[in-house]
Amino acid sequence: MTRDEAKKILGEGATEEVITNFLDNYHIEESAKIKDLETKVNNLTQENNKYSDYDTIKKQLDDINKANMTEQEKLEQQKKEIEKNLKDSRIIVNTAKAKDLLAGLNVNDTIIAKLVSENETETINSVNELKTMLETQKELISKQTKESLTNVDLKPTISNVNQNENNQMTLDKFGNMSAEEQNKWLQENPNGLQNLN
Repeated sequence: MTRDEAKKILGEGATEEVITNFLDNYHIEESAKIKDLETKVNNLTQENNKYSDYDTIKKQLDDINKANMTEQEKLEQQKKEIEKNLKDSRIIVNTAKAKDLLAGLNVNDTIIAKLVSENETETINSVNELKTMLETQKELISKQTKESLTNVDLKPTISNVNQNENNQMTLDKFGNMSAEEQNKWLQENPNGLQNLN
């Protein structure tokens, strides 16, 4: 604190001696506070030094925990792998059962894969539903095909070709045909030219 600050605190009527005494007392009190703070800092530093090996001990404990954690993580990883392998093996077995149930129905692997789950009962129920639907569809198509075949009119129809007309090719008929028709006739009758009259 400066003399001017002390003068403002004490008022304008304060003498130099009063200001000096005031400043001396102020500085003594401040020095005492500083010494007290220094003592507290020293005590805290000594206390802290007692626990300075805390960080070392904590690091050792963390290392031990990490080692244990690593073993635990390994066990967890192995457990997950076992569960995955078990699930995969169940799916493989259920896929084989599904293919066996659907044998002869021409169902592709993609559809079978959608029906198969880890649960055997669900898989078999889904496969049986599909099998029933396909067999019902097959029977329905077979029935419709039989009905349509029995209703087909098998009587021949009379064509617009004159039945009395001789269908045998003659040299005159061959000569009146276009080149394209002649080529077509020759392809259908390779030895036909020898028999023309």
